[in-house]
Amino acid sequence: MLKDYAAIAKEVRRKALTMIHKAQTSHIASNFSLTDFAVVLHENLKPEDRVVWSKGWAAATTYILLSRRGFFPESDLDKFPEKPYLNLVEIGVEGVETTGGSMGHGFPVALGIALGQKMAKTPGRVYCIMSDGELNEGTTWETIMVAAHHHLDNFTVFVDRNTWQAMGRTEDIIRLEPLEEKWKVWGWDVERIDGHDYEAIEKAVHKPTTGPKVIICDTIKGKGVSFMEDSLVFHYKNVDDETYAKGMEELK
Repeated sequence: MLKDYAAIAKEVRRKALTMIHKAQTSHIASNFSLTDFAVVLHENLKPEDRVVWSKGWAAATTYILLSRRGFFPESDLDKFPEKPYLNLVEIGVEGVETTGGSMGHGFPVALGIALGQKMAKTPGRVYCIMSDGELNEGTTWETIMVAAHHHLDNFTVFVDRNTWQAMGRTEDIIRLEPLEEKWKVWGWDVERIDGHDYEAIEKAVHKPTTGPKVIICDTIKGKGVSFMEDSLVFHYKNVDDETYAKGMEELK
């Protein structure tokens, strides 16, 4: 592996927990499930690459990683959740490509960017980070078809497959599996990996592709803090002082 991703991810989780506790906002478990693969992705980006966060409620992690890339000073993280650094990402923050949080809308925006860059022969790859709950949306499947039709070999999607969405288990609300086959049938290159295995993530990021690529990351909601893991509670619940202290202790 190229870097000490585990150390970076732990620091990102600590910062996200601190920001969300201080702001008394929510979605900490949603931030934690994608931390590992988002860190690996951002640590391997080229300057010309672009990342669209369709999973815009992971705003704290988005801002932390954008700050690490130099889009704005780390001190700006102290402004969260005041404008423009809101608890759902919005245009107005340097490096944010689109307003996120509304289910399924960031993915088609990312498609448009990738298609425009391919037509213009602009260098760089377009990445989209989305949740598994977003796969309920019709726009998702339209976007999948259009990307495959145009052979967008400059386009990679990460799906945070933590198996939870706002109102319960994804499979109880709208069944998604078998997920790989559904992407493959439309002509996508599909990788399914452990979304917390840094070596597997790094390998998937660098693997060549002949068309649009999706990396389905099997993750654990709330990963990194035992009492938040694989639970819906901290999807919406804020972080009180006791929870914060216990969480930070586990993230030492």
